[in-house]
This record gives sequence, C-alpha cells and structure tokens, in this order.
Amino acid sequence: MNKRYTFDRQAALGAYSPLRRRLLGSALIASTAPLLLSACGSSGSDSSPPTSESPGLGSSGGDGSSAFTVQDRKIMRNGEEFFAKGICYSPVPIGAWAGAAPGGDHFSDFWEPLFNRDMGTLAGMGCNSIRLYMTSPWETPWDPNSNRQYHTKFMDACAVHGIYVWVAYPMTPEQAMNANDRKRIETGFQLLCEEMGKHESIIGFTIGNELDTFGIDKGVEFGNATQADFWNWINALAGKVKGWAPDKLVSTSLHDIPRVIELMVDPAVGKGVPNLDVISLNSYRGTQSTGFDTMFTDYDAKFKNAGLPDRPFLVTEFGCPASTRQGSTPVELPDHAKAQADYIEAHWKDIEKHHGLNLCSGGYVFSWADEWWKIGNITTQEGHSSCGVPQFPGGCPDEEWYGINSIGVGKKNDGTPRDPADPVTKENVDGKDVYVHHPDILTPRAAVERLSTLWKA
Repeated sequence: MNKRYTFDRQAALGAYSPLRRRLLGSALIASTAPLLLSACGSSGSDSSPPTSESPGLGSSGGDGSSAFTVQDRKIMRNGEEFFAKGICYSPVPIGAWAGAAPGGDHFSDFWEPLFNRDMGTLAGMGCNSIRLYMTSPWETPWDPNSNRQYHTKFMDACAVHGIYVWVAYPMTPEQAMNANDRKRIETGFQLLCEEMGKHESIIGFTIGNELDTFGIDKGVEFGNATQADFWNWINALAGKVKGWAPDKLVSTSLHDIPRVIELMVDPAVGKGVPNLDVISLNSYRGTQSTGFDTMFTDYDAKFKNAGLPDRPFLVTEFGCPASTRQGSTPVELPDHAKAQADYIEAHWKDIEKHHGLNLCSGGYVFSWADEWWKIGNITTQEGHSSCGVPQFPGGCPDEEWYGINSIGVGKKNDGTPRDPADPVTKENVDGKDVYVHHPDILTPRAAVERLSTLWKA
C-alpha cells in the first residue's frame, strides 16, 4: 500500500472518546446509588473493492460454510452446538485512539501485520471466537463519504485459524437515539452484511455496546433502556440485519443491570426485543471466589417470568485490570498479574458450570491487550484517578490495564523503535516510499497460559 492512512486528530468526534463500561460488583448491582463508570472498545485500506477471485466475501481458506442458528438456549454452527471460548479483540496500537480515524477499526487489509501477529497465538490458546467493537465499511467510520474499505485478509486469517467473529459497526448511546445517525448506522450495517454476511468466519453482528445507559437519579430512572423507542429501533435494526445476513446471528451487548433486563422484557417498553437471537451482557460482578454470583439464575428467572421463549445467553465482557498501586503509581500485579488470571479462571469456571446447566453459551474475556488510548496521553500507560473497587484483585478500575497481554512500542525493520505517537511510518522499501505499520510488542501475562490450560482441557 502506497497511500498513508489519515490519522486526523482534529477530525475526532467527541462521541468517540472512550466508550463507557460499568464496573459492576454485587454491591453495585443491588445499589440505587450512581453507578461507577469506566471505559471499553483498528484501519488503512485499499479503496478498490475485492474481485471475484478474492478469497473473502463468502469463501475462504477453511471449510467454506458457517450457518449460525439458535436452538432453544444453544448457539448452533452447521447444526452442531457452538460454545464460545472468546476474547474481546480491540488491538488499538500505541499512538492511535478510537476518537479519530480509523476509529478503532484495525481490521482492514492495511493492518494485516497487526492481526497476523495475534491469530496463531489466539488459536494456540484454544480461543475459538473473538468479539470486535468497531468495524466500518468506510475509512472514517462515521463518514459515509470517505473511501470504502474491506476486511478480506482479516476474515480469511480468522477462517484459516478456526476463529469466529462477532462484528459491530460503532455507535454511541446518543447516536442510537438520533434519527440522522440511525440512517447512517443502518447503512453501515447493511454494507458490512453485504461484505461479511456470507463469510464462514462470521458468527453474526452486534448492534452497539452498552447502549442502554440506565441510571437512577433521586429515585427517577433515566437512560435509553427506559424508552420504548430505543428498544423498538434495536428490534427493527436486528430484523434488517437478519434479512441482510440470514445465515448469521444478531445481538446487542447490555450492562449487567437487572433493571435493564426487566425493562427489556417489559411488554410496555422493550417487548422482549424478539429479533435478537442471543441475549448478551457485559458483567464485572463477583470476585475470585464467587464468580458471577447469581447472575445466570437471576436472568433466567426474569425471562421465564416474562413468558419469553428461551434464547442463548452470552457473557460478552468479563475480566479485571492487571494493575494495582505502588504508592500512587499504577503497576502490574505481582507474578505477571497472577491475581488477574485467578479472577478470570473463577469466572470462566462459572461460565462452564452454567453451560452444563444449559444457562450459558460461552464468554468473552476483556481484553486481549492493554489499550493506552483510554485515559490522558495516548503514548503512555496510565491509571484511573481513584481506586476502591473491591471485586478487582488490584482494587483499581484502570481502564488501560485490562489486557491479558501488556504492550510495548513496536520496532521498525532496522530494529529501532517506531515513533510512539504514530502507528504508521513512512519508509523506503526497494527504492519506493511506502507507509507501513509495525505492530506493538505483546508480553503475555499469567492469564494467557491459564486460559490456554482451561480452554484446551
């Protein structure tokens, strides 16, 4: 690729500053106090579309067929149960951030060195599924007038390694309630379905992440989850996605807040959102000893009480930071963050237990790698301004430290580090100036080996 992908800091949208993820312990779940917020979550491109000879777009290096369906509480792939052993995959490089182009979509063909760095390792761990947050048909995700981009090499790399993918077009809670943004979002999903909807590596499409924005102020509920129009739009868009990609699944990832589900199943508010194939929650409750507490049985009861048909249930985020404090300085937990691995193991075993009870179809560990873009300076790793989250081993909601891999600045072909402030460098290759990306260097924490042992048992 001879064209540099634009990293325009000035073009950043305020809405694409760090997405918010609620850290929910059991005490917070039961509380009506204000909920603790924290953050969550990729693209140079070739502007020419794939040709019919391209291995993507419905064919691949694998078996060439993946029809995903649901049967009662199970996710099925080609008629056989699929249990998700998953990772939330948001490999935003040091020096990039999700508020500016490429908006977190580091899966287009230009970024091949980045995702190729990871595919073999993910497969070697026993991971069979990844969840994306930001995938766009356009170079600038929120600008339909920017160049088209494609993800053929990424999809085929996933297929070759036996890794299946949940795709998502980015949106904020505010955009989900705006008529003009809704039109763009629907177009984005339609184009992604046309590109990816027949590819064997795709499980389905996630409509947003934590769009519900539920809260209580002085006893009064507020947020998208309280609005029938919100759920109606999610349901309508889910129906359209199912029409555009009939062999794939549709879901939306919600906060693990019981009241959100109560509103979702309320016949006067969410009406059960029947076009969603899978119910998905991001959960940060529980401890190393309690796992997810009573989450699975709690939500099972809410759906049964509403008289709704059974649907598969996924935990689309769980995990904890690998950090603690040395004085006021964020540092990695001892022994390569062994306590993070212990926390993840306890929660994974709870997922397996409830899979055996037909109450869970798998889970996604948050997250593959640290993300330095989420707080302050995007070229340094920082901690949250305050701690005091008892369910986490290190006690601190450090958004930049959730990775099961730490990251360091990548090195150029001559062995020198690239500029931390810019993931894309201009170099002379065979007498020509080209733009290239040298991926960050990953250092596995204890959770990588622990998950490998759990998933390959």
